[in-house]
Order: sequence, then C-alpha cells, then structure tokens
Amino acid sequence: MRDRLCSKVGCAREAMSTLTYDYGDQMAALGPLGRAGDPHAHDLCAIHADRLSVPKGWVVVRHETLRA
Repeated sequence: MRDRLCSKVGCAREAMSTLTYDYGDQMAALGPLGRAGDPHAHDLCAIHADRLSVPKGWVVVRHETLRA
C-alpha cells in the first residue's frame, strides 16, 4: 500500500491530515486523514497543516486526535 502524500504542489511529504472546506459557512476543517479518493478533500503533511491560512472572516476548525 502506498503512503498518501501531501496535496500541495511540489511537496512529497507523507500526508497527516485532511482539509475540507464549507464555502457557505466560510469554514475550513482540518482533521485526521479522511477516506482516500474524496475529490473535495485535500491531504496535507504536518508542515502544511501547521501553516494553513484561510481568507479573512473564515474560521478554521482543527480536530485533534487523542493520544494515549
């Protein structure tokens, strides 16, 4: 099985999070890797997930996973 890579152009790092947008509510949601193949989701590596920025007035919801 092949690792999922970051969706950012030119990035070859392993994806750690999945980003989705809700344009109607002006919200971006960033969470654990979602299912593969969703055309409305973008996989991001840890670096690009940390650097995520959204348009002014938008809200970012970050879903963190619990670590034991």
